[in-house]
Amino acid sequence: MTNGIRVTPIDIQQKRFHAVFRGYDRTEVEMFLDLVRDEMETLFREVTELREFRQSYDERLRELTEREETVKNTMLMTQKLMEDQKDNARREAAVIIKEAEFRGQQLLSNAQDEHAKLEVEIQALKRRKHHFLQDIKKVIEMHREMVSFEEAGGDAAGAAAGDNGNAAKEETVEE
Repeated sequence: MTNGIRVTPIDIQQKRFHAVFRGYDRTEVEMFLDLVRDEMETLFREVTELREFRQSYDERLRELTEREETVKNTMLMTQKLMEDQKDNARREAAVIIKEAEFRGQQLLSNAQDEHAKLEVEIQALKRRKHHFLQDIKKVIEMHREMVSFEEAGGDAAGAAAGDNGNAAKEETVEE
């Protein structure tokens, strides 16, 4: 008598009517009651099956709804994670580029400094070469004079040339 049904098939089967004078045919009433009882049993089974089906359907729907919500949340989290990773990659790329530009500027600055140092050294070496060549020219000139003196064979001129030779040597040493 639960679930909204007030009369059960058992109630119909157990129902007894009072016998009255000129009443209904007892056999006909009992046959009709059996028919109603059978129909009610069938309906009661169908209602029970439908309720069970609805209950399992509702449970399945709840599970699918939970899964759908879980999938949505997972997709949102995945999308957020991807965006975060893209942002991090962009920031890292910007840092790497800045570091590379800074390093490139350092290398360029170092190369320019090295170039300037090498230019100074080259200029110094050119000056030394020039002085060295001057010194060699003086030594060669002095040796020519000595050779000329020896060829001339004079001692008087040798004293004057010797003084000039010493002066040339002293001039070379000072430079």
